[in-house]
Amino acid sequence: MMLMHPAAAEDSFKVIDAPGGGQVVYGPVQASSAQAAMGIMLRNVHHHFGAAPTVGKVFQSRDGQTYGAFFTLTPGASHEPIAGLVIIAVSAGAGIGPAAAVLYDSAARFAKTEPVLMHDLIDGWRQASAQRPANGAQAAMTSSSVPNLTPTRFPDGSGAVNLPAGWQITFASHGSAKIVGPKGETVLLSNTVGPIYDPTDPRVQSRLRYAAPNNRPLMCRAADALQTYQCLLRLNNPQATLEVTQSRPLPPQGRAVQSVLIDATLDLRDGRGPLSCELGLSITAINALASRTLGLNGTCAPQSSAAAERPTLKAIYDSYSINGQVVAREFARDEDRSRAAGAAARNQAAAAHAAEDAQSASFQAHMDNIDRFSKSFQNYQLDQTELQDNNANTRGAVPNELADALVKSNPDRFQTVSTQNFLKGVDF
Repeated sequence: MMLMHPAAAEDSFKVIDAPGGGQVVYGPVQASSAQAAMGIMLRNVHHHFGAAPTVGKVFQSRDGQTYGAFFTLTPGASHEPIAGLVIIAVSAGAGIGPAAAVLYDSAARFAKTEPVLMHDLIDGWRQASAQRPANGAQAAMTSSSVPNLTPTRFPDGSGAVNLPAGWQITFASHGSAKIVGPKGETVLLSNTVGPIYDPTDPRVQSRLRYAAPNNRPLMCRAADALQTYQCLLRLNNPQATLEVTQSRPLPPQGRAVQSVLIDATLDLRDGRGPLSCELGLSITAINALASRTLGLNGTCAPQSSAAAERPTLKAIYDSYSINGQVVAREFARDEDRSRAAGAAARNQAAAAHAAEDAQSASFQAHMDNIDRFSKSFQNYQLDQTELQDNNANTRGAVPNELADALVKSNPDRFQTVSTQNFLKGVDF
């Protein structure tokens, strides 16, 4: 099946014959919109098979850049029904037309062969993207946007990340890290802040009289993750300003009860100018000791160079890995120290004992939050979905458009996995 049309781009459509049956036809389409590209491809299907396809409901990926529609038909020269899927991918780049694809096979086999055809399509698109030369400024930006990266272990051995020259890990512990670049860029990996106390809570007020004047606890009223982050910013730097340009909720996981992804302009008033940031924030529930913990992941770069820095920030963030064995040993040592301190504190005031327990609770909250939130935030940035294959009894992260198509084509076999159901050692 070769789908050619006057509206197609100069490059001809490419065809993949799957060994197990079925075909994939893909290539660029000269169309002004996804709807127009979808119409072109369906007309080509009609022309090739000599029969009009019956088209199901058009579905859309979460990022709004990929559209799909399943179809069925019976060719005019055959009585064997055909089932297939039309996919339109709209690039965010200016002047770049949609990419289109048709996957099809006999209706009796399509449910089984469609995942394989989709895999072949993804590979084909990736190879085409790698081989396609960029033009002008785009080529220059692509070739120089990400410098050479060097694998770098955290000083405590609890994780690793790939870094360009001039970048430094300024903090690392228990799999968390803060990484700073030469221009003031920042990458935050699985950071947590806490314990945080609500000053209006009577339990907190009763213990404040025991707090050392030079070691006051963090005090922020009970609120959502963004409001808590804003409060902590004011405590740390009263002159700092945060202007949120976009906010998108994320599914909470572990002990977190609310999470959000924000795009924001942050000005620390330190003379270096405003920063463009993408941050994932997550707040835990108030525990029995009236404390909470804020989870923090994301990237920041000077506003003047944020667009150019974005590929490097993403490459660093995507390279992040955790050494689970080292993290487990660090938390085990923390628990031992906490138990020892708690035993000593039993001979002291009840307030001192509560403070030790609160410290132990914050460690536990940090441990529960660190892996799930990092995986969730990475999946979001990469436009990925955690997918379960019930037939093969396997799970893993796949592109959103592929996950949507697989679930749509065979919902009994494929199911998306919500973040709160991530399994340690399997999903992260």
